[in-house]
Amino acid sequence: MVDINDFNLFDLVGLGNATGLEWIFGISALLGGILFLLWFVLMLIGGVAEGVFEGLFGLEIDVMSSDASFKALTFQGVMAFMLFFGLAGLWVLKSDGSDPIAVAAGGIAGTASMYGTAKLFEVFMAMQSTGNVDIKDTVGAKGQVYLIIPHEGVGQVQIETNGSLSTYNARSHDRQEISTGRLVQVVDTMGEVLLVERI
Repeated sequence: MVDINDFNLFDLVGLGNATGLEWIFGISALLGGILFLLWFVLMLIGGVAEGVFEGLFGLEIDVMSSDASFKALTFQGVMAFMLFFGLAGLWVLKSDGSDPIAVAAGGIAGTASMYGTAKLFEVFMAMQSTGNVDIKDTVGAKGQVYLIIPHEGVGQVQIETNGSLSTYNARSHDRQEISTGRLVQVVDTMGEVLLVERI
């Protein structure tokens, strides 16, 4: 019969009689792996990872900010570095490699994974921003009044930009009422509102 006192988690993962450097690599891989799994599970159950990790660790995490797309030192990058630094270092040590080679291999693997994570987020950011239209790009475009534009108020127009039909708030450039269905052209912008005139 197996005694519970004989059970050792470190024996189970092959680190029962680990040296100091093996402990460093093992703890790094374990922490990186646990944090990655937590992050992944929280993202799967509704994208709550950002708020939870900010609360737990006091970190400011903005997954979809423009800064996160090209900086390697994001939370995800650090997780990747820890995981691959530990795994590569342990693999070299278990393959009878010397300590300096193991540290170098871990550092190279960790840095490569952090760089790869940053590039992956850069690709995600590029995909996210592909369909966005800068409101200034609508100047000169033609469209149709969707909701009546009163002489002193804001209505709505539908303008085709970059091959898609979008609805924008709009004001009359000459302060004349423009009825629904009239064709208009964008002559300027005022913040997020288009200034349009009849064609």
